[in-house]
Amino acid sequence: MDRLPLTLIALVFAILFPLVGFLFGLQPLYEHGQNWWRSRTSVAVAARVETLERAEHLSRKRIATYRTEATFRYTFEGRQFVGGQASFYETPELHGGFQDQLYDELKISQQRQSLVDIWVDPSHPEHAVFNRTLNSETAVWSLPFALLFNGLGLAAWGYILNLWRPGRNKTMADRLREGRQILIKGADGTALLFVFALAWNSFSWPFATIALEHIRANGLSLAAIAFLFPIAGLGLILLTWLQFRNRWLAGRPVLEITGLSPLRGSIHFSPAIGQRSPPLELMHHVSISLRLVKGVRSGQKKPIKIWEHCLQDGPVARGTKVLDFVAGPPRERMGEQLELVLELAGANYSFHLPRSR
Repeated sequence: MDRLPLTLIALVFAILFPLVGFLFGLQPLYEHGQNWWRSRTSVAVAARVETLERAEHLSRKRIATYRTEATFRYTFEGRQFVGGQASFYETPELHGGFQDQLYDELKISQQRQSLVDIWVDPSHPEHAVFNRTLNSETAVWSLPFALLFNGLGLAAWGYILNLWRPGRNKTMADRLREGRQILIKGADGTALLFVFALAWNSFSWPFATIALEHIRANGLSLAAIAFLFPIAGLGLILLTWLQFRNRWLAGRPVLEITGLSPLRGSIHFSPAIGQRSPPLELMHHVSISLRLVKGVRSGQKKPIKIWEHCLQDGPVARGTKVLDFVAGPPRERMGEQLELVLELAGANYSFHLPRSR
C-alpha cells in the first residue's frame, strides 16, 4: 500500500486516540491532582448543612444514578458564606456507593441540626468542601485512558514519521553502493506484550472492584467471574517479566549486512553471548535461520513462509561477540521480504531486511 493512504489511516488514530486519552484520562487525573493540591492548605471550619439533595440522573436505558448535592452556611474570618459542595467527586453512582454514604452522613447532621467540619480554601473562602477525600475509583478508571490511548496515539505518530523517513525505501544494493552501513535492530515483541499486559490489567482490575462491591451488597453471584480477569492479568505480568528477563540476558543483538550475491552479514552481540548468564555456563545454544516470507493478506493471520535456511543451530562459546553468515536466498518478488530469526537465552528476535534490489 502507498504511503499516503497509510498515513491518512494512521493520522486518524494519531488525532482521535490522544483526544480520548485527554478527555477521559488526563483531564480527570489533572482535576484530581489539582483538588489534592488545594486541599493541602484547606482549613477546617464549623458549618451547618443549608441544603441537601440527592440528585437523580437517568441514562438512556432508564437506569437511575444519584449524586449528592449540598450547600453549607459557615463563617470564615468574620465573613459569612453560603455555598460549598459535598465532595470533589461528583460523578453519579448507583445505590449503595460513595454518593449514598455521603448523603446519609449529611442527612443525619441536617436532621440533628448539628455542626459539621468543612474544608475552606483560605485564598478563596467561597470554595469549600465537606468531604475532601479523593475517590480512587475515578483515578483507576482514568488511568487506562491516560496511559493506553495517549500511548497508542504517540505510537501512531511514530509510525507516520517512520513512513516518511528519508531513505526508507532504498534497497540494500543502493545503500551498499553509497557506502552506508546497513544496521538492523531486532524486534522481539516484548514491548507489544507489555502494552497488552498493561491494557488487560488496566481494565480488568476496575471491573473486579465493581464486582467486589456488587458481591458485598448482594452476596455471591456470577459477578465473581470478573475475578478471573485480574488473575489472568497477573499471569500476563509474570509472562512479561520473564520475557524482559530473557531479553536482558540476551542483550541487544544488531544485524549488519555487508554484501549481496551471496547475502553476507554479521550479528553483533552487546553484551557478548553469555556475559549476563551464570559463570558456569560456558556454552550457549544459538539458533539462526533466514526466511523468505510473503506479507499477510486478508483472511490470513501470519505471513506465508516460502523459503527457509538454517544458518546456525547449536552451542556457541561464552564471550562470542560476532557471528558471521553467508547465504544464498532467492530474490524477493512483489510482497515478499527476507527475515532473519535469532533465538538466544529464551528470547526470539526478528530482523526484517530491506529489499535487496
